[in-house]
Amino acid sequence: MRNFILLFAIAFALLSAITSCQRSMRGFYEEGVSRDLAKYRARQIYDVHYDLSFQIPEKKDQPVQGTVRIHFKPLRARHGVILDFQSGEDYIHNIIVNGSEAEYDVMNGHIYLDANGLIPRQENMVEISFTSSDQAMNRSDDFMYTLFVPDRASTAFPCFDQPDIKATFDLTLEIPEKWIAMSNGPLVKDETNGEVRMMHFSKSDPISTYVFAFTAGQFRHASETRNGFTINILHRETDQEKIERNLPDILDQHYYSLQWLEDYTGITYPYEKFDMVILPGFQYSGMEHPGAIWYRDARLLLDENPPITRQISKASLIAHETAHMWFGNLVTMEWFDDVWLKEVFAGFMADKMVAEMFPEVNHQLQFLLNHYPRAYSIDRTRGAHPIKQKLANMKMAGTLYGPIIYNKAPIIFEQLEEIMQAANFQSAVREYLMTYSHGNADWDDLARIFDKYSSENITTWSNAWVYGKGMPVISHEIGNNEGDHTVVSVIQKSPAGQNQVFSQLLKGFGLAREQTFNTGFFIRSKDAYEVSLEPGLLPDMVLLNANGKGYGFFELSEKEIRYAVENIQNIKDENIRAALTVNMHENFLNGNMDVHLYFDFVLDAIWYETSQQLQNYLLSNLEQVCLNFLQYEQEPLYSGKAGYILWNSLQKDEIQAKELFFESWIKLVRGQESLTQMIQVYENDLKIEGFSLSEQNRSQLAFEIAMRAPEKTDLLKKELDRQENPDRKRRLEFMMPAVSQNMEERDEFFRRLKQAENRNPEPWVLDALYFLHHPLHEGQGADYIPESLALLEEIQKTGDIFFPQNWLHATLRNYNEPNVAEMVNQYLNDNPELPENLKLKVYQAADILFRSAGMH
Repeated sequence: MRNFILLFAIAFALLSAITSCQRSMRGFYEEGVSRDLAKYRARQIYDVHYDLSFQIPEKKDQPVQGTVRIHFKPLRARHGVILDFQSGEDYIHNIIVNGSEAEYDVMNGHIYLDANGLIPRQENMVEISFTSSDQAMNRSDDFMYTLFVPDRASTAFPCFDQPDIKATFDLTLEIPEKWIAMSNGPLVKDETNGEVRMMHFSKSDPISTYVFAFTAGQFRHASETRNGFTINILHRETDQEKIERNLPDILDQHYYSLQWLEDYTGITYPYEKFDMVILPGFQYSGMEHPGAIWYRDARLLLDENPPITRQISKASLIAHETAHMWFGNLVTMEWFDDVWLKEVFAGFMADKMVAEMFPEVNHQLQFLLNHYPRAYSIDRTRGAHPIKQKLANMKMAGTLYGPIIYNKAPIIFEQLEEIMQAANFQSAVREYLMTYSHGNADWDDLARIFDKYSSENITTWSNAWVYGKGMPVISHEIGNNEGDHTVVSVIQKSPAGQNQVFSQLLKGFGLAREQTFNTGFFIRSKDAYEVSLEPGLLPDMVLLNANGKGYGFFELSEKEIRYAVENIQNIKDENIRAALTVNMHENFLNGNMDVHLYFDFVLDAIWYETSQQLQNYLLSNLEQVCLNFLQYEQEPLYSGKAGYILWNSLQKDEIQAKELFFESWIKLVRGQESLTQMIQVYENDLKIEGFSLSEQNRSQLAFEIAMRAPEKTDLLKKELDRQENPDRKRRLEFMMPAVSQNMEERDEFFRRLKQAENRNPEPWVLDALYFLHHPLHEGQGADYIPESLALLEEIQKTGDIFFPQNWLHATLRNYNEPNVAEMVNQYLNDNPELPENLKLKVYQAADILFRSAGMH
């Protein structure tokens, strides 16, 4: 029986259990899981188990059918129960509560069950047959996989879709006979009956709904056992040489990470199995489902002779996802406003592991270049936000992700470990994991434990770093005191509109012709901090983040900028070169440096730089200054200078990371001579010594040639014919309309993107958007911007967590025209009710556009 009055009866009963100041009726039946509803259910529902079965047809246009038996104990049965099921009433076939037909209602993605038939403090069983929505099923022609983070499990089956109601899962999958499957729990039964295969997975350990997962399809299988512990891998790669080249490192790094984490935490791997699936076009780099990690193929299956930066990135990803088994899965945030906790621990531990995996690499440099520029890319914008953000409803949880939690948070944890000392930090982490094992915790729980192991008040320290936003402005003045000693006064200012002190350790380094000085100090206040130097030492430049650990905008004087431009190649310490290079970029973006001077600085730095990590950073800065700040398409001088440096760098024997230079070269070169070189390289008529085109390089080169020479679009057909892997062939076919010189074809491609079902796989969409908005389309791509912005809210609802930000970035990143910046402002003005987190995403993505258009 479905009685609309029942809905309000349940809501009234729920409200009667608590005071009006704690709850509002809206919180219980609004769309999504509100914080009020989540708190109430976490207190009332316990001992949850899901017994799930899905029938997955081979044809993706046929629906997935399912049945779930939800076992749970309610503290008070008289108030009824609210389940989450976003697919809606039409997708529900039947509901049975404890063996009897149930009275229920459906509204705003929830199933409201009447109290009749429920038994308090005893096990109840709700059985529901349903049809799944495809939103989180990610179905292709011959494989599928689920992705339920942060609140998408309830699009596939009825459940309590919040992180602090952990449950165990039994799963049965009915799939086509030629498919195989994987899930969190071990496979315990595998039966085939005609054209149908039944695969049964045993009960999982207690996990949150967002990390429950399964995949099924036509996969290839690999496995290895070491010391009695087996890792199974499913993949779709058809290039056996690529598999054989990458598989040993993949396995070595996973086994190494597992052992390292057991040693560091003092806790044995907490789940029954550890497997993985390598997926083409997967939305994220990786997803940490307990016992069944998903990875994007391009991140693990590298081409031959990859640059060290990509090797480190691969190892870091593996270590990161493995660390999540302890940080995020074993101990899970209570509410998604603390999603940053699982990510900072995973990233911070990954940095430690990778430092041991690659002892020959400068990891201080790696940490600086991997984290600081990305964190600054948000903190310098009007879209800056705290590490710990507010979250009223799970439907907006995906908007919390971004560089602040992935990159700024590890920076503050490095500072925190240094303040506490490494041994105390590790002891606190161990206590945290033991205390909340298989449960949930928030930042305040962790901060209280940190306080026990630190002489500093970590709770107070976190007021600025965790709850504050933006970055401090740190400047200095050089003068003489009475004793002829040079005094450097260091001044820290809070971000605009804030009054917090960002306490941090800084290391000053001065350059004075042939002399240097080093000094370390801890800033605790906004008062000037004075550093006294040796008599007669008057530095030409002072770096206050010379150890790469100071966080903020470090202002440089005109004299210091000129010194850096003239002397960057003479600075021997690569850590200091990196700190200076990052500071120069931030000073340029903040208007302290002429664009032409900065352009020449970057070109010189690239030409003389020997570190692959710094080369990678400088090349990305070169692309940004060329495409966003210079009149690059109008002034051949710029493309000529950039092309000369890049092409001649490719000829240098000492350049090891030639793939990085090649990728920038094909993006930035212009003119007939360069086009001829590109075609000759593609046809193997022109060789680059020490560099061979990978399959990915060749495809990207073909697309860039087609952008410059319409008569060469036949190269794309040639690429399709060369391609044997069906997934990569589908990717090329998907992207080709974005490169077309036919405007109507590009218009039709964009029209298709306005339908959610055509925006998958998301990485393919982003690759295509690069070409749809390519500078050589002569500005026509700007016509798509207003409609692209108008799609933002719908993309946030239908896409995965990183897609809204990536969609905005891919749409806006190649523009510097004031009229395009005005389009963004107009969108914001016309949509005053845009959710705050989405507004911040717009400001973040448009920051470089605003700066280059003079509208910052």
